[in-house]
Amino acid sequence: MTEDNDLRSRLERLASSAGDPPEHGLDRVAARRHRRLHRRRGAVATATVLAVLAAALSLISESPRKDPDTVAARNEVGVPSDAPVEEPRVVEVRCKPTGIVIPVASVRARNDGLHVLVLNSLGVPTHVTVESTHWDSGKVMVEGPTKEFVQPVPPGQLDIGCEINGAYQALRVDLVDPQGYYKEPELACETAEQPPLVDLPVEPATANLADAVRRGLGDRMMPGDAVVPMRGYINQSMTDPTADPQAAVQRDSEVVAFVYVRGADGSAAAPYTSISRVEACPDALAAPTTTSSTTSSTAPAPPTNTPAI
Repeated sequence: MTEDNDLRSRLERLASSAGDPPEHGLDRVAARRHRRLHRRRGAVATATVLAVLAAALSLISESPRKDPDTVAARNEVGVPSDAPVEEPRVVEVRCKPTGIVIPVASVRARNDGLHVLVLNSLGVPTHVTVESTHWDSGKVMVEGPTKEFVQPVPPGQLDIGCEINGAYQALRVDLVDPQGYYKEPELACETAEQPPLVDLPVEPATANLADAVRRGLGDRMMPGDAVVPMRGYINQSMTDPTADPQAAVQRDSEVVAFVYVRGADGSAAAPYTSISRVEACPDALAAPTTTSSTTSSTAPAPPTNTPAI
């Protein structure tokens, strides 16, 4: 008991030497100890929470992206960078005085083909082309600051370019089709033939592709036949710009012929004046046969009476 009183006396003297009132010296020391312990426990808890958050953020930032719909973005000079971006549904083509810029390396096909948005800051008209191994858009004129058009081009590597200051510049773009919109156009028959239907005249000439096919084939088409796009994409249109205007003849829901038309002097520009080539199922576009019957106007010779001998 005496030792406890001595300890208490010493603590009170220490508290009073620190400036606390003597009557509250020991109580103030206990309160300080409580506050220090509380702050220490709070600091430890805060540090623990921060450490857990930092570890989680580190795992997220270091985990690889598994999104299949990402591509490498292009910088202003068309060089792919390492920053993954989502594949757009429209490819943006910027025709600038300093050169052509296409911000992405890949674009996603839609159910009617490739969508192209041209941003022309040249101050003068230009033309844009979309080309691949099996497709050529021809020169698509861009007279104003913007133009959007569709191309039913098959998926794969494309060259998209525009004319800048009298020179043609192009960049490569990959057209991807994860939804499988594109199907190679096919005839209903296994083996097609090329009947001798070359340079069939389209009279009168017309700017409508379907009318050009009907006028050029004439009565080789059967009642009920329809002229439809040569569909690679289900919603493909016959009015999309192309250097090879073409359509299909559909009979009883089956495609029986592919027809290629041309304008004057073999150009791809309307008005269309001729059918340049046809691929058809055997006898699908056979020329109609005409039958005629003629009656002889010569009367049979009368019998000859031979006198009896």
